[in-house]
Amino acid sequence: MAYVVVAPRVGVKLRLVPDVTTSTRMVFRGMRVFAMSTAAPPSKDSIRVRFAPSPTGNLHVGGARTALFNYLFARANGGKFVLRIEDTDLERSTKESEEALIRDLTWLGLDWDEGPDVGGNYGPYRQSERNALYKEYAEKLLQSGHVYRCFCTNEELEKMKEIAKLKQLPPVYMGKWATATDSEVQEQLEKRSPYTYRFRVPKTGSLKINDLIRGEVRWNLDTLGDFVIMRSNGQPVYNFCVTVDDATMAVSHVIRAEEHLPNTLRQGLIYEALGFSLPKFAHVSLILAPDKSKLSKRHGATSVGQFKEMGFLPHAMVNYLALLGWGDGTENEFFTIDQLVEKFTIERVNKSGAVFDSAKLRWMNGQYLRSLPSDQLTSLFGNRWKNSGLTTEAEGSFIEEAALLLKEGIDVITDADTALSNLLSYPLYSTLACPEGKPLLEDNLHEIADSLVAAYDRGDFTSALDEGSTGWKNWVKDFGKSIQRKGKSLFMPLRVLLTGKLHGPDMGSTLLLLHKAGKCDVVARESRFIPLEERFGMLRKLDWEALKRAEPTAESTDPAMVAAT
Repeated sequence: MAYVVVAPRVGVKLRLVPDVTTSTRMVFRGMRVFAMSTAAPPSKDSIRVRFAPSPTGNLHVGGARTALFNYLFARANGGKFVLRIEDTDLERSTKESEEALIRDLTWLGLDWDEGPDVGGNYGPYRQSERNALYKEYAEKLLQSGHVYRCFCTNEELEKMKEIAKLKQLPPVYMGKWATATDSEVQEQLEKRSPYTYRFRVPKTGSLKINDLIRGEVRWNLDTLGDFVIMRSNGQPVYNFCVTVDDATMAVSHVIRAEEHLPNTLRQGLIYEALGFSLPKFAHVSLILAPDKSKLSKRHGATSVGQFKEMGFLPHAMVNYLALLGWGDGTENEFFTIDQLVEKFTIERVNKSGAVFDSAKLRWMNGQYLRSLPSDQLTSLFGNRWKNSGLTTEAEGSFIEEAALLLKEGIDVITDADTALSNLLSYPLYSTLACPEGKPLLEDNLHEIADSLVAAYDRGDFTSALDEGSTGWKNWVKDFGKSIQRKGKSLFMPLRVLLTGKLHGPDMGSTLLLLHKAGKCDVVARESRFIPLEERFGMLRKLDWEALKRAEPTAESTDPAMVAAT
């Protein structure tokens, strides 16, 4: 509950009054006491929250989390979730940004009950379409004496700021128009002098709110000074718009970022002056970067649209954002949207800043990705590979087998490109030239290569792959016996010789897939795919003695990669 204690202009010393139980205006020994909230919380039917972004750029993850918390609070309490577009910044607001905001919120799965695209009983839902309402309420404040016309020029206002700075005082308004006579005002009106509407702030008193997240917050009124609510061009100021909108849209709970906490003082005074009950406030902590500074573009991707383009899934994004400052009190970290609605309470939102950990988001996204039904996962990867130019088709047995084989190494959809490209590549020379490859060279790798090429030339190797997994297993067992090797001493050399790599997914499945790729046209030329036939041709031409003499290097020119381009 919030209170403003205001004294008339008689220099009466004020004190904060005890809590009262009704939203009333009371005369109390020469001072006015305004209780600006109701005693009982709104019923579930009357709970209304809003997300009110400015269409001046992309939807930041901090804004997305604020929208999510509002959505969850509304759904958990049977209330209404309202989308309002705050586009009074005419120079920066664009229709394109508004459309992008709506697309991103829709992608996240946050549907709203009222808004600019769906309508509602409290519209319009764009501030730019509500100017007549702002002017109406500004005139009411002018008639009641809470607002006055201020004809100060910019030069006069700057001079006031300089004087306040020299006196080490807050930069509050000290102009004459707060006490100007009617004749002085009329004289300026007749001259058509430009003026603002300035709100008359009591010189003493305080405002207190009980924030649902941060607890009691109090401001002294003597630190504020009279402030503008309407500019000289007729455009309303942010704090005035927000107050009028929240009040006339019957918003019961304002859940927003903590950077808006200082605005509550001005808004509370406007609520009181207009005779509206103050909503309940909940100021959510900022999302921080790993260095504990405010998360910004310099830390990498920060907008929902960027994460969408990077291949993140909306369900994973929503789950991760919910955990930034909230938890259900258990060790569980995975929640569906329905489970979040069931468990979410504003009381469990932490007032401390939450660090955005992109590595954890990737990990969580990978968990979601790999839990998808196989047909859905195959469709995602197949479409990605075709659109990226790696394959000529988005479906079929090759796509299905590749998705199944590679999914464990893929955390975001865009990783699928790298995973398939790696599978199709054959960086043999660079692998053998690196420090890890040197021991293999010294373990008679050339002899194993000769036996492998001979098996290929006889047709044994290809026939085995034609028979599938069983054929491969039988062949590799017989091959190991023929060269008297088994286990790691057999499989590591075979992996390097056949795939060009020291590590990777299951070798048998990999070779069967490469064998299939060489027989069908599903792999695009641009993929830099080296078929098995070409790989054996390269093995025949390798200068093994030169490789043994070469110094290990982290970076080497790979003839396989050159041949592919």
